[in-house]
Amino acid sequence: MDENLPTYPTPDEERIEQPTVEVLPSVDIDDNDLVAVINRKEAEAQQYTKNVLKLPERVKTNNNFWIGKQFDEGAFENWQVPYKDNLIWQDTETRIALAASRMPDIILTPADVNDVKKKEATKTLQRGLDIRFKTDTIKRLIKNGLRHNHLDFIGILKCVWNKEKDDYEYVTVRPDRMILDHTATIPEDGFTADNMDFISEVIEEPLAVIAAKFPGKKDELYAAVGITRGTSRQLMRKYKYKEIWMSWWDAQGKKQEIVCHKYQNLILDKGKDPYWDYTGYEKTTDRIDETTGFNKTETLFHNHLPFPRKPYILFSHTNLGKDPYEDTTPVEQAIPLQKFANKVGRQIAEISARAVPKIGFSGKFITKEEARRVTNDPDENIWLKDADDIRQAISVIPASPPSMVLSQELTSTRSQIDSKFSTHSTTRGERIAQESGISKQITREGDLSISDDIVSICVERVVYEMANWAVQMIKLNYDKAHYVRDVGPDGEAVQLELSRDKIDDGIAVNVKASSVDKSERRAIALQLASRKGIDPFSLAEDLDLSNPKERTKRLILFSTNDFPAYFKELGIDMPVQGGAGGSDVEQAQVDIQRLMGGEDVQPPEQLSTDYVNTIRGFVNSPEFPAQDPTVQERIKSFIGLMRQKLSNPQNTPQSPLPAQPPALTSPI
Repeated sequence: MDENLPTYPTPDEERIEQPTVEVLPSVDIDDNDLVAVINRKEAEAQQYTKNVLKLPERVKTNNNFWIGKQFDEGAFENWQVPYKDNLIWQDTETRIALAASRMPDIILTPADVNDVKKKEATKTLQRGLDIRFKTDTIKRLIKNGLRHNHLDFIGILKCVWNKEKDDYEYVTVRPDRMILDHTATIPEDGFTADNMDFISEVIEEPLAVIAAKFPGKKDELYAAVGITRGTSRQLMRKYKYKEIWMSWWDAQGKKQEIVCHKYQNLILDKGKDPYWDYTGYEKTTDRIDETTGFNKTETLFHNHLPFPRKPYILFSHTNLGKDPYEDTTPVEQAIPLQKFANKVGRQIAEISARAVPKIGFSGKFITKEEARRVTNDPDENIWLKDADDIRQAISVIPASPPSMVLSQELTSTRSQIDSKFSTHSTTRGERIAQESGISKQITREGDLSISDDIVSICVERVVYEMANWAVQMIKLNYDKAHYVRDVGPDGEAVQLELSRDKIDDGIAVNVKASSVDKSERRAIALQLASRKGIDPFSLAEDLDLSNPKERTKRLILFSTNDFPAYFKELGIDMPVQGGAGGSDVEQAQVDIQRLMGGEDVQPPEQLSTDYVNTIRGFVNSPEFPAQDPTVQERIKSFIGLMRQKLSNPQNTPQSPLPAQPPALTSPI
């Protein structure tokens, strides 16, 4: 990683105004000693990754095959086919998408589960983290980390405090810009950098930004890059410098976590871990000091993590514990098979291209010019004047198609590559002819078991570390209220207030991912719905439908034939079938809907004019003949019951009726 970048000669221009920055907590370490230790550690780590792990070459090969740069296309003749079917890209992205689709839920437990106030505060924090972590941004970060893990043998996320946003955030760090302590291993209980003595990250920024970050070293920085004043054009030139997080031991063996920034051999700044509260604050307790008679005070700290940590979260899945890097990845394992698949596919394509019958000509009867005029036109005729047998002048040389062995080898190789990634065609959603349902289910369950392993071993642990860092940043920096805003599943606005004073000390963080992905959860929900084994609200949730509560309410109103309440819930007027409004009209409309829904309905004891006119209006409307014959018969029977009630002198309508009740005429 060459930091000695040249500068461009430019005329003097106006200087760019440079703001000041916050200074790190100081440490008593000599700059020369710090530079010597860093240079030695970096050199040892780079030598190990280059000469022992051969990491640069392996990473380059993995990335080339994932991109599709799998051979030199310029080495082929014009008639050859540079065949490639990038199965590595296809299976890598499927594998990553499956793992990233199941983002774990964050579960927080207060230190005192019996304290109602602390429980509510913890619940608010959990809701805020859940909103923050269920975004597409976090999912993209997880996918980026998994992709780097497969291609670069390690994935790295970093938690940083963004002063411009006044909030914490996570960023993806490119592995090729990192120098890791090669003697360290990934902790079994999490993917932290706790076991690493140092981590060096290359940062590339304009000189103006670097000088603004480290104003106390501006003159020395200008001298190091070879300029004096720093014109506007010079300040826009980008330079690489390093951010180094280290564990430093003093002469007494006391450990402290430090961070420094370095350009070449110039230390730009140095200090203690800035993401840790060293001073604390005083809090009055309920205990009485017997000497003074006043309440005792104790010193507390705005820390959630157990000790200062380097803010890097590592992705690791296939690691034997010899160093931080993956010993191998599915991409690396599939490369020989991808090469063979390209070769066999190219053979099949070239043989198929040549599998066209050739026509041979005899120079005794046909000249070269005449042979050139022969085409593959099916209506073309060839006339020979002197040949007794046309075969003396023209013969057809048959061609052989590709052997079935090649096709079988290609199919077998593709299947082996799918097996390396556990992403067979069934899992990708492709239809395979003559494959039984049981075979598909076994294949899919086998693939998903590997995906479950990636989620539980890698994704859950990474999200666990991210959640702990989030709580640490909130406790350390949320000295004033921060608000998390979202829209709930039912469309309601959600606004949560978070501040460090409302966060309980000793909160326990846990994460747990669902054992099924979204597609499988939807399929299970539909199966349960067909057996009436799931309630409407849970069904809407599992199907990821919007407004599940609203949908459930409407379904219940509609299913119970409470149509006035149903239309009121929709915010529209209930349609009136012929006649004036009123409660009797609404009752008639409800009864019509119930009859159309297959229910056996009895007419009211007292039949009003509005009720009868509404039924009559529906029967005489064009809507009635369009109904199913069984519905028409049910309504006919209902009309017969109404006639019986109207003919009974004891059933006098409460509402005034004409001397002769209106006839229930209909086209039926």
